[in-house]
Amino acid sequence: MQRFDRPAEPANPYPDGMVEIAEVRYDTALKLLRLRDAPKMRDGEDADFIVAVPYGVSWRPDGGGWRQIVVPGGLITDLVSVPRLARIIVSRVGPYLEAAIVHDYLYIAWQDVPGRRARDADRRFADDLFRELMREARVNRALVALIFTTVRLFGAGPFRRRDAERYADLSDPEVTAQLPFRTKAR
Repeated sequence: MQRFDRPAEPANPYPDGMVEIAEVRYDTALKLLRLRDAPKMRDGEDADFIVAVPYGVSWRPDGGGWRQIVVPGGLITDLVSVPRLARIIVSRVGPYLEAAIVHDYLYIAWQDVPGRRARDADRRFADDLFRELMREARVNRALVALIFTTVRLFGAGPFRRRDAERYADLSDPEVTAQLPFRTKAR
């Protein structure tokens, strides 16, 4: 399977500075693909899944209009990034899964934007949007607080870490042969 370092049409999903998120919504269904020979993530743990088609959510800043974030098809994800020992409390799948996929994307998307570097404001936005999307999904308030606090305390390293193979090529015959539905070629 071919992998690459950015989507075909990179977009900047971040606001221009610190913002207060007033409202969020899920725009499309999340469709994930697991290949027979699942790709490996940078830390060696089985990545398991690829975002099969673009996945959209929208958010509105306080006093502003709606803005959409589209997670590109081909994003390689480990689902919810949870250390093995913590999986007793937070599993890799749950009502927070869709929010976690958006969060995964926002933690690497700065690498897709030419000339962009990892910025604290972008990480804060990713974490805040993650929290608001979990709330929108009606995740238990205590669990939202636990997950949000964890990403704030331990997310700086993963956010700043460069990853050269963030996306799978969805037009690769090895991938298309395993798709249960059709996707647009890139």
